Amino acid sequence: MQLPAERRAHLLAQLTDLVTPARLQRMAAVLAARTAHLTVVFEDVYHPHNASAVLRTAECFGLQDVHIVEDTKMFRPSTHIARGSARWLTLHRWQQDQDNGVEACLASLREQGYVIVATSPADDAIPLERLPLEKPLAVCFGTEETGLSPAAFAAADVRVAIHTPGFTRSLNVSVTAALVLYELATRLRADGAAPPLPQQRCADLTLQWLAAESRSSRMLAHEALKVAGLLPPPPAPRPFFADRPRQD
Repeated sequence: MQLPAERRAHLLAQLTDLVTPARLQRMAAVLAARTAHLTVVFEDVYHPHNASAVLRTAECFGLQDVHIVEDTKMFRPSTHIARGSARWLTLHRWQQDQDNGVEACLASLREQGYVIVATSPADDAIPLERLPLEKPLAVCFGTEETGLSPAAFAAADVRVAIHTPGFTRSLNVSVTAALVLYELATRLRADGAAPPLPQQRCADLTLQWLAAESRSSRMLAHEALKVAGLLPPPPAPRPFFADRPRQD
């Protein structure tokens, strides 16, 4: 559901008046560099530092969509470490008790044309730098304790490895994400393979970003959504840890 076109245009004009021209130019420049060709899937990543660091990395490197699977653990980033990165991203949450979970998340991404990528130190994994970029990529990162679940590994179309010549072959999830996203985002832009976001989505994101820019903006946007009957219901509370083990 969306705002009626006339009210949408009116709200956009109101919100635009609340920010400086320099801020508008910055938003436009950031949107021009955004891409959905590369997306991230977090499966049960829950430590605040790691959750926040990966969000910040994704936003810095120009990704827009982040898929968060909360089958057994709640994704809870730290506001201090994330530095506001979450407000610029589109977060898609998947929960097993809502008949979603990791299998539904990855199936949905595959239907949208994404190649499912898992990082792995296994011998059958290809070097990260050899991963083809022609098709959209959904890169999966798993929980701090055990990594990706067997279900996520089974659903992956390709496994990639980061070369680590040391004794310790396993990297922290936030470090792994930083290395993988930097490599792929840099190659995408160098090869010209990172298509921009569609024009309509850029317009939607501009409206969302403006609506979250200040308290006055949030009040205006809230009132417009309320009048249009488009306010979503509040999310149901969830425990930090689920009361059941993950289904492998």
